[in-house]
Amino acid sequence: MLNIISIILYMFVGIICIIMAYKSIFTKKFLPFHEDASRISWEYIDKPLQLVILTILKISGLGFFIVGLLLVIFPIVNYVLSDYFVQYAIPIISLLYCFGIFIFNYNLHKKTEANTPWKATLIALLIIIIGLIISAI
Repeated sequence: MLNIISIILYMFVGIICIIMAYKSIFTKKFLPFHEDASRISWEYIDKPLQLVILTILKISGLGFFIVGLLLVIFPIVNYVLSDYFVQYAIPIISLLYCFGIFIFNYNLHKKTEANTPWKATLIALLIIIIGLIISAI
C-alpha cells in the first residue's frame, strides 16, 4: 500500500511537470511572472531577443517534460520490476531538478518581488521527499 502512495505522489508531480512543459514549449511569449519580474511588456522586446527568450523557455520545457516522464513512468516500472536504482535514483534526480527550479524562482522573486511559482515548487519538493520517505519504509 505504501508503494502505491509514493507512486501517486511522484505521478502527481510528474503530471504538473508535463503541464509546465506544455506551457513552456508552446508559449508564444513570456510566462506572466517573467513579464512581471522584468517589468517589460513582451511587445517592447526586440524580435531577436524574443527568439532567444522563447528558445530558453523551450529548453526549460524540455527539462520539465523529461522529469515529468520519469516521474510518471518509472514508479510504475519499479512497482512491476522492483529495482532499487529506479526506486531511489529517479525521485532523487527529480528532487535535484525541482530544487534548482525552486532556488531560481525564489531568487527571482526576492530580487524583483515578482509572483514567481517558488511556493508551488517548494510543495513539489516536499511531495517528492514524502514519496522518498514512504518508499524507504
